[in-house]
Amino acid sequence: MGKRDKLKNTVKNTVDKMFGNKERNDIIKDSLETFLKILKESSDFNPILKSAVGGVCASLEILNKKTKNQKDMIQMTAELAAKAQELASLKGQGNSSEVKHHFEELAGKLDSINRKLRKKLDHSALHRTVQADRDTQEIEGYCQELQTAYDQCKTQILFKIERDTTKILKTLIMRELQSSKQAPHDVGPDKTPCTDGTRVAILNEIMDWVQDSSSNASLGYWMCGMAGTGKSTIAKSLCLMLEEQQLLAGSFFCSRQIPECREYHHIIPTIAYQLAYYSCTFGKTLEKVLEEDQNIALKEPSFQVKKLLIQPWEAVKKTGRFEGHTWKNVSSHLEIDSQVANSGKVKIFYLHNVEKNLVQDDIKKFLQDELQNVTDEQIQILVNSSGKLFIYAATIVKYVTGTDVYGQKRLNDVLKLAQDPHAMDYQGIDQLYKEILKKTMLGQRESERQMSLKIVHTVVSTATPVTCKIISQLVDCSVEVANGTIQGLQSVLYINKEDEKVYTFHASFPDYIFSAERNKENHCDQLVHQVLLEKACLGIMEQKLCFNMCNLPSSLLLDKEVEGIEARIAKNIPGELEYCCFFWAYHLGKCTVDEAMISMLETFIQKKMIFWIEAMFLLDKLSLCLDILELALRIQLGEKNEDMLGQIREMVNMCALGKIQGRTPHLYLSIVPFFLEEFPIFNGFHKLMQVKKVGKRLRQLGSWSAPSDVRCLSLSPDGSILATGLGNGNIMIWDTKTGLQKGDPFKGHSSVITSVAFSPDGERIVSGSWDNTVRVWNARTGAPEGDPFQGHSDLVTSVAFSPDGERIVSGSWDITVRVWNARTGAPEGDSFQGHSNFVTSVAFSPDGERIVSGSRDTTRGDLFQGHSDWVRSVAFSPDGERIVSGSLDNTVRVWNATTGAPEGNPLQGHSDWVTSVAFSPDGERIVSGSHDKTVMVWNVRTGAPEGDPFQGHSNYVNSVAFSPDGERIVSCSLDNTVRVWNARTSDTDRDTIQGHSRLVTSVAFSLDGGRIVSGSHDSTVRVWNARTGAPEGDPFQGHSSRVTSVAFSPDGKRIVSGSWDNTRGNLFQGHSNQVSSVAFSPDGERIVSGSYDNKVRVWNAMTGALEGDPFQGHSKSVSSVVFSPDGERIVSGSDDNTVRVWNARTGDPEGHPFQGHSNYVSSVAFSPDGERIVSGSWDNTVRVWNARTGAPERDPFKGHSGGVNSVAFSPDGERIVSGSDDNTVRVWNARTGAPEGDPFQGHSNYVNSVAFSPDGEKIVSGSFDSTVRVWSTQNVGQNNNWTLGNDGWVSCPPNPQKIFWIPPDFSHSLLTPQNPVIISRYGYTKISFDNCVYGEDWAQCYSESAD
Repeated sequence: MGKRDKLKNTVKNTVDKMFGNKERNDIIKDSLETFLKILKESSDFNPILKSAVGGVCASLEILNKKTKNQKDMIQMTAELAAKAQELASLKGQGNSSEVKHHFEELAGKLDSINRKLRKKLDHSALHRTVQADRDTQEIEGYCQELQTAYDQCKTQILFKIERDTTKILKTLIMRELQSSKQAPHDVGPDKTPCTDGTRVAILNEIMDWVQDSSSNASLGYWMCGMAGTGKSTIAKSLCLMLEEQQLLAGSFFCSRQIPECREYHHIIPTIAYQLAYYSCTFGKTLEKVLEEDQNIALKEPSFQVKKLLIQPWEAVKKTGRFEGHTWKNVSSHLEIDSQVANSGKVKIFYLHNVEKNLVQDDIKKFLQDELQNVTDEQIQILVNSSGKLFIYAATIVKYVTGTDVYGQKRLNDVLKLAQDPHAMDYQGIDQLYKEILKKTMLGQRESERQMSLKIVHTVVSTATPVTCKIISQLVDCSVEVANGTIQGLQSVLYINKEDEKVYTFHASFPDYIFSAERNKENHCDQLVHQVLLEKACLGIMEQKLCFNMCNLPSSLLLDKEVEGIEARIAKNIPGELEYCCFFWAYHLGKCTVDEAMISMLETFIQKKMIFWIEAMFLLDKLSLCLDILELALRIQLGEKNEDMLGQIREMVNMCALGKIQGRTPHLYLSIVPFFLEEFPIFNGFHKLMQVKKVGKRLRQLGSWSAPSDVRCLSLSPDGSILATGLGNGNIMIWDTKTGLQKGDPFKGHSSVITSVAFSPDGERIVSGSWDNTVRVWNARTGAPEGDPFQGHSDLVTSVAFSPDGERIVSGSWDITVRVWNARTGAPEGDSFQGHSNFVTSVAFSPDGERIVSGSRDTTRGDLFQGHSDWVRSVAFSPDGERIVSGSLDNTVRVWNATTGAPEGNPLQGHSDWVTSVAFSPDGERIVSGSHDKTVMVWNVRTGAPEGDPFQGHSNYVNSVAFSPDGERIVSCSLDNTVRVWNARTSDTDRDTIQGHSRLVTSVAFSLDGGRIVSGSHDSTVRVWNARTGAPEGDPFQGHSSRVTSVAFSPDGKRIVSGSWDNTRGNLFQGHSNQVSSVAFSPDGERIVSGSYDNKVRVWNAMTGALEGDPFQGHSKSVSSVVFSPDGERIVSGSDDNTVRVWNARTGDPEGHPFQGHSNYVSSVAFSPDGERIVSGSWDNTVRVWNARTGAPERDPFKGHSGGVNSVAFSPDGERIVSGSDDNTVRVWNARTGAPEGDPFQGHSNYVNSVAFSPDGEKIVSGSFDSTVRVWSTQNVGQNNNWTLGNDGWVSCPPNPQKIFWIPPDFSHSLLTPQNPVIISRYGYTKISFDNCVYGEDWAQCYSESAD
């Protein structure tokens, strides 16, 4: 039932109820008024309609008063109101004049009906009494007419909307064809037909082919010929002839000068586009083709012909209709015998093989038509000199008629030249070009002649057509000279009116100019002229590039927010400077680079390159900037230049992948300070933030945020595009140079995307999902290619293309591996069965002959045995000789792909599951990602890690990959980010810097607050200076496994440590499982320990002897233990979710367990007065308990988004600090549970341990990210009151404005007012904003005088 029917039924039921109850008769009047009000309001949007409806409503009111059947009256009015409301709902579509006309037409009908109704109402009472029955019928008829009028109007508008929507949809779909708008024969001024009476025989022959409907007719007609033989003019004439007979459906004229007309991929789509508008049937079929493959415009013509021409054409043939013609007249042209079509028979016609006398007859007619006052004898001389080349004759015409003054003289010169008996074929046109150049330069001094040649040579040598102004700047002449030279050569060159750029009429002219053999006197030596253009580019940039060239007023504004920014850019980066900025490396690549050029380039790099980067910033061309630097680095430019360009590329990479695009001042304020001391291109800069870098860098180049957790990734074969699969079921595409999202997400999967992979040609992407399906997508448009591949009965975990792109392999939790036809989605053979548990990863060998699969059953087939837990990821080496695997046993293994034997020992270094592995393109390195939130690179030959783990992700790493050049690594994570890393280690990366090499498990201050002790999974204990972070002495070594807990003795002379080797030093033996926690008693005489063996033990601190029996009561691992301040009690927390208090002397429990946490209790501590106990739990909460009764003292402290790993009281007992899996440290009011200030953010992984300093002014934290950090709990001074956001932007609360941006390579180890000490193997970065400028003063950071 439709909406209108439902509304009518509701109205009817309402009316029936009203009149079915006598008690409700008093609201009849109000109901009628309500419906009339609805009727009126439904026409308010159109004044003319409103007036007409007002008249109708007035009549209905009168009628209601006079009628006896008020029930029917209200019924009719209600129905009319319902129709009016429906129509009013379409008013938003009423913007066009056509829709407005429909509304006004309705108003006219309403007025007409209302006049008849009013006439009936004007009858006398007697008349109405006599004619009552008849009047009732007529009035009902009028009401029906009113309803019909509304229905008709609605139908017309809906038809209009549908027509417009169809047109819009068709336009949008057709846009995907990427057809060339300038290619048809009737677009543009330069497509001229043959002169009347010429080329008649050739045109007639082609038309005979057009009319040939026989079964043996050729499928196509190919007219070819050397340059200048007249192909384009013949084609233009043919188009006009076909149009006259209504037979032309499409045309495409190629042009070297127009980019869209020189791309061969555009030819078939353009023809198809024209046919679609010529034939509705063709168009509808074409739309279906495009819906299935929206990227077809980029595919090869052979494929385009089948899909864009033949398939729609077959549909036209079936309908028997071709719009614009009767089928009888055109059917013969559409009927192509299948055998003929399949044979691909094409008639080939070589234009330059036409008999010379026929061509010359046509040339003669052309010359006679174009040249006035020329004798027959002179015409014949010119005809003879033209040979078979129409271009020669056309050039003569342009040359002679291109002047009002020298036409006769030029004609005489050409005639003299033409009488040379050797002027044949190209020799003739070469002589003509030579004569044109000679006459243009006639009378010029040698210097003027050389300038004219420079101008001509520049026209044919620039990377792209340019204007006369740009030419004048490149060759150092006036615009007038450049323009005059071009105008003097208008027979071979022309200035396009639209873009004012200079183009050649014909390709034969540049060929002539570049040929030393054909053009000894005027030829362009590319090696010489490209040097001239390169020097010109460097010179122009030297002259015009400068600091803040667009006078940007404030660093707090986006470039686009600057008033008149477009005009500023146009004024300060004119066309010639823009050309030089874009193409200096292009010309450099075509030069012979000598010492002089190297010296010039070195000067440019040192003095102007930073301003070149500014110009590229302003032009929003950072991506091109990187391409230019890559091009320059491929040229031998000398070691010094190459080193500087490499560093500059790194700097631009940081800009492109960072957060400062569109904020040009931050090139200087936020990027330059980090490179200021590294290479000498920053003279003149001052008042910038001061940067002190100690140690290594993180190698992180960029970080991009996704709207959901990122589960998988794949790089395109050229490395320019990254595809990522998200937890929300979408696929996102990224530009790898800028980190910007390309297009909309690909939507189709109904659950998590587990795997994505590019096809070898980069045109398609395959994806696997938890929805049990495999899908193939167009990589450019995101359109699905065909239906989902269905066959798996459980989650699809992994997908990959075969090397030839024709097959797809998939693995699934249904324990099978399947191979599919990549084009059709049909399974190729039966599924591969053999695994006994979930298949987690699959890959093709490089030759496509083998498939490797990894599984929860820990194997990759029968041979590869070694992993002790799930195999999560597998990959072949580029040569197919080895296989790498990553496992939930935390290791990476390399195997011989043929024998299945392991090659070397397992690669160990990750502290959690290895989720993804991949080989580098050269097969020499392996990259791995892990649930420990790190990425590692390994040397394949030695198994040794290359550099330290890449840290930065704040959650599990799901997928990793090398870029095709092996220079970058990309990784994705559950933290909703994609990160880009420098894959290469440098010499400085190998410097040994003090710091733990693996996660830090425990930290503590000494009683005097001067030192910090830390324990780590690297099996060492270290002591640090608490103020500077410097190491004090060598690492304490002795444990054979991970250190889990450390503590100072009260006098600061001893340190106790617990470990997974079950000990606390060499003396303390007794626990049967790993030791999780240790602590000294307040007098230093005893040590308490907790263990995974569920027990608490007390030891004599001096002898290591056990004191009493173990404390037993916990049913699971004991995670934390500590003495009370008086030493009489011990509190413990356990994985059994409870807190227990024990008598420290007897081991007896004091009271019942404290119950309230819903997950593991990870940490406990006494308050300084011993009256309270704080506990932290993996239920994300902190709780405070009465130490005597076990009663909770208030509600849980909530705020952490991950498990709480560590808690501690401040020395005064008023605050509590907690560290969490959410990577933060929080401070709480111990009495109220309210957070004190914002969380301390900086760690990139779980915070395992926290402690207050004895004075309560500092907090120390240790983390899974292998660092120790010291935090200040005091109010920071006003001058240093700045914070670092997660996006790297520095702000000064409460002002939210973005002051400076810190690149991710440095932000991870950045010291802040809240975090003045970082202890890390990477060292740290310290910045100061003293005397630096920003905002409206930002431009003071540079002064020319300081240069």
